[in-house]
Amino acid sequence: MAQKNRPEGDADAAKQQELQRKYVEYQMMEQQIKQMQQQLEKLEQQGMEAAAVEQCIVDVGNVSKGDEVLVPVTGGVFFRTKVEDSRTFLVNVGSGVVVEKDVEGTRQLIQKQSEEIVKYKEQLTNQLSEQIMAFQEMETALKKLIED
Repeated sequence: MAQKNRPEGDADAAKQQELQRKYVEYQMMEQQIKQMQQQLEKLEQQGMEAAAVEQCIVDVGNVSKGDEVLVPVTGGVFFRTKVEDSRTFLVNVGSGVVVEKDVEGTRQLIQKQSEEIVKYKEQLTNQLSEQIMAFQEMETALKKLIED
């Protein structure tokens, strides 16, 4: 009689292992989805910052020499300064290299960065949708395995 129960016990053990394996996979998928959502939130913030910078560049380009402006240092902290040149910006292009660009060139650079952010957001959104569908399928499979 002990031998009759053995195949059933093996099947239960195999089912438990399969359930554990799928549950670990399910948890990993859940973590990936959360990370992707966080990345999307960061990209959204970067997109808003880039739009604000682009508008600021246009606004500063319209300021005349000698005008007094408030320059933000950090949230709610500013200092006053007089504008010497509002038509030229110094732009860090990487590796500590700074180049001069005019208003339009600087605006185009920021606009290109914004476009890259939008493109990456679209790709990430598509990947997230696929991941969510796979996650839902895994959830259904897990429920079925538990019910059987």
